Amino acid sequence: MTVFLCSKCGTAITPELTELAAVPDVSDDERDRDKETRRAPSTVQQGHYAIDPEP
Repeated sequence: MTVFLCSKCGTAITPELTELAAVPDVSDDERDRDKETRRAPSTVQQGHYAIDPEP
């Protein structure tokens, strides 16, 4: 498990997280977006993180 810490004071800023093997794909379907904000849904489940190999 991984916990992200504040680089200045060392305080934990996340609970324990599980790494995903890859960054999940983003849906291009307009029907998946929030009707009011037009935001796409999250691609990473709560409690997980992913590292983009090509940021």
